[in-house]
Amino acid sequence: MFRTQIQRQIGKRAIHTAPRLPFQKEFSENGVKGLISKEGFQTGWLDYQKFLTTKLTLLTNGTADETRHPLQITLISAKDSTRQRVFNVASQTFNNHFFYEQLISPLLNGTKPSRSLEDKIRNSFGSLEELKQKMIEKSEEVQGQGWIFLVEDESKQLSLKALNNSGTPLHFSGNLQLDLNGPISQEDYLLTLKNSKALKEGASDNTLPLLAISLWDQAYLLDYGVANRKEFVGKAFDATNWEVINARAF
Repeated sequence: MFRTQIQRQIGKRAIHTAPRLPFQKEFSENGVKGLISKEGFQTGWLDYQKFLTTKLTLLTNGTADETRHPLQITLISAKDSTRQRVFNVASQTFNNHFFYEQLISPLLNGTKPSRSLEDKIRNSFGSLEELKQKMIEKSEEVQGQGWIFLVEDESKQLSLKALNNSGTPLHFSGNLQLDLNGPISQEDYLLTLKNSKALKEGASDNTLPLLAISLWDQAYLLDYGVANRKEFVGKAFDATNWEVINARAF
């Protein structure tokens, strides 16, 4: 589910390469029906994921991260402020795959959440449609590039996270919930400080991402322009392959 291919040849360095998506041939030829054109898919997945994996290879060659999965690199580098360049690329590589992997093909004739996941969605948001609307609303918290994640915490409760730039929901140190390019309220700062201290005292951040929607320009700009990102978020939710999400939840 989280595979990223790492190729190694005798006498040569390891190379991070983009994995092939389940419906990549269909998406390359026709786009993702109801969501993006084939040109949009080319830009957002084929071109961008190749760019990310190439950059990750250059950043990790000759280091212990050379043969690690982007998920592993993300978790390790999120805790180290001196490795932000590696973290940003590794986290973005993982996030982008996580998003495109969950897109559905019309060949599946629709999917739906498992009974257990549907119960959790109902308890946390009211209904699947209400979850969709809350994700659209939550996306407005990200003024620039970023991500919207549906996550599950240790108590099996679902919630939404709006993360800036290449933030990851997997660890508090790397979630980038505060946008440092804009104003930060005292309340935001104190909450961040409180959570940081809690983690230093031994608390863990075991948030499990279930569903992601990209808010990066290359995911939607070609098909939706600069003013219709909310429309893209809604359609991306409608294009979710719930069989993938069910597998992530369990």
